[in-house]
Amino acid sequence: MLSKIVGPTVVLTLSGTAQTVTPTTFAGTQPKVVRIAVGAPAFINFNTTATTSTGILVPNGTAEHFKLENSTVTTAGTTSTFYLPTYAITTATISVLQAGSGGLISITPVA
Repeated sequence: MLSKIVGPTVVLTLSGTAQTVTPTTFAGTQPKVVRIAVGAPAFINFNTTATTSTGILVPNGTAEHFKLENSTVTTAGTTSTFYLPTYAITTATISVLQAGSGGLISITPVA
């Protein structure tokens, strides 16, 4: 898949402690899609800390594209018979954790 890079690539050395990244575009805004490439197996999670039981396992030597969701339901109100959720725009974060031993992971905002 061809991708247009729209922001700076973040390269991390994977470790046994989860690390969090907040991707941005060159204009400083939140990108809609990121490409994550790994040089060693890694667990990733969005908007919460990656763990071995809740993270998405990305195999060694692969690159995947993920759409970032940056709105969350914060409260829910009711008006007579209608259910009206309230949304708040939040900044999407990506948490990474090694699944093997060491290795690098790159996170690139793309369009």
